[in-house]
Amino acid sequence: MFLKRKPKYKTGTLLKYKYGSYPQREQVMIVGTYVAMGQIATHEGLIVENEVRMYDLMYLGDGGRKESQTERWLDMLIRQSKMEIAATPD
Repeated sequence: MFLKRKPKYKTGTLLKYKYGSYPQREQVMIVGTYVAMGQIATHEGLIVENEVRMYDLMYLGDGGRKESQTERWLDMLIRQSKMEIAATPD
């Protein structure tokens, strides 16, 4: 039913925060991707499925701490010039 979308950002992409207040999180690397599926039941009894692309991020300056974020979150930070793509894998 769903079309499989390719991730917008590749594993191994290096991102750089432009925040002055986060020196320990200056660089972030995408170390993996996955798709989170969700279902919502409407008041009419319909079931709506939602597919969300998730990225596993590793903060290089923060002891290698990992966390997951959505593709939408990354796009928003890049569009607002709060984060930039520093390097991409071939």
